[in-house]
Amino acid sequence: MRERFGQRATIGVLAGVAATFAVAAMASVGSAVSPTGSSAAAKQYEPKKVTICHRTGSKKNPFRTITVSQNALKAHQKHGDTVGPCSTAVFTLCAKTGKGKHQTVKVKGAKKAERQLKKGAKLGKCKASGKHGKPDKSKQKGKGKGKKKGPGK
Repeated sequence: MRERFGQRATIGVLAGVAATFAVAAMASVGSAVSPTGSSAAAKQYEPKKVTICHRTGSKKNPFRTITVSQNALKAHQKHGDTVGPCSTAVFTLCAKTGKGKHQTVKVKGAKKAERQLKKGAKLGKCKASGKHGKPDKSKQKGKGKGKKKGPGK
């Protein structure tokens, strides 16, 4: 009987040790994985890419969704590309109004922007013109205005 009790105790201890190792292994995996499901170490080396709506310059296919490095984002934005896929990108356009004037408008989606561009709109904000847009040359400050400073004055 002692022999049987000893075997059961040994089996019980071994089962307890195995369960302890299983729980410890699951806990270590849980701590290595972030709440989003990917490992914290993988996020550290994740490529720094951005999805943009790229303006191709083509009349047939003027916009295309591409992924570029974050380092290249600034250069792409300078020539009219926008952050995000083309279907949701917001474009700033200078469009003609019914009275022949120009107005800055925001358009969501490449298809709508493409329609506006075909109607003669330009990518980017409208440039100010008329009385308020250009500075008056007679009111400019700088050289030639005010008291002259010379030697001895």
